[in-house]
Amino acid sequence: MNIALHVSLSLVLLNSFVFAAPNIKTMVGQMVMVGFEGQMPTEIIPVLEAIEKGGVGGVLLLGRNIADGQQLKTLTSTLQANAKRTPLLIAVDQEGGKVARLNSNNGFETFVSAKEVATQMSLEEASVLYGHMAKQLKVHGINYNLAPVVDIENPHSPIIGDIGRSFSPHVTTVSLYAQAFTQAFARENIATALKHYPGHGSATTDSHNTLTDVTSSWSFDELRPYYDFIQTNQAQSIMVAHVYLRQFDPNFPASLSKILITDILRERMGFEGVVISDDMLMKGVAQGFSFEERIIHAINAGVDIVIVSDFYTQGMSVPERIAKSVHEAINRGEIKLQTLEEAYARILEFKKTLQTQ
Repeated sequence: MNIALHVSLSLVLLNSFVFAAPNIKTMVGQMVMVGFEGQMPTEIIPVLEAIEKGGVGGVLLLGRNIADGQQLKTLTSTLQANAKRTPLLIAVDQEGGKVARLNSNNGFETFVSAKEVATQMSLEEASVLYGHMAKQLKVHGINYNLAPVVDIENPHSPIIGDIGRSFSPHVTTVSLYAQAFTQAFARENIATALKHYPGHGSATTDSHNTLTDVTSSWSFDELRPYYDFIQTNQAQSIMVAHVYLRQFDPNFPASLSKILITDILRERMGFEGVVISDDMLMKGVAQGFSFEERIIHAINAGVDIVIVSDFYTQGMSVPERIAKSVHEAINRGEIKLQTLEEAYARILEFKKTLQTQ
């Protein structure tokens, strides 16, 4: 399928949403996912306005945005109602265990970690469990889960193995339980993201807090779960990590690397779906690159959606700052229009699979 052909379509209908022929502003807006402060619609007027104007294609909900079930329903329904042209991606990190934005502290069911699932449950039992998790997100207006983790377990990894986020040290086990996860969510029409490409499991530092280099610890086995999903046509989206893998790219972390995203993930491994970045405010990518450089390098590398976990940076709204940076980069010849068109087409194809609220 030539995804660029989708861009030439003047109108594509999805339920009550209309996908219009894009201009640069429209395409860039769909590539932006933002976080924000606040729990009630009256607290997030600038965010709602940015969504309505097409400057934001997705939002990331964190624990700070969730008080209880009713409040969450009100928030997500208002966010979605402001997406006039295309459905809004409303995303959370809901893995189970320590990484769960909906949990007992805000009145939701608590789910065990990936490690506990794979060691204590059969695949059938895992499928049932993740079906319950998917229903919980669906009823509260969330249509995108930034999970499962398909990193290979290393007990010395402080942000993955040490807190039970990996299913197993065995590649086949990781693939099988991750498929039970994604298939359960697919039955509820909730999108999922495999993470953290090309592999964060062997990292001995946390890319949230510092530059993370896995050059000496990484192995090719860490690509296997992604390959398994791609070969069986089950990979909807893949989140790319801010880790350095210098045998492939000595200059850029994976999230900014054309070699790792376009050359290896897309061309050699055959992935045609959406690539989403980890948070662009994490220190693992911020060291050495300005905000504008991060955005430009990520887009040129092949990232379709960039996550920025705050709505304001340096006193400027993230949607406006990204739009300005991309427009200027296009004018300088640093970003090709075709790159935006292809990303936009992949995002629209991705959103067509979602059940609108």
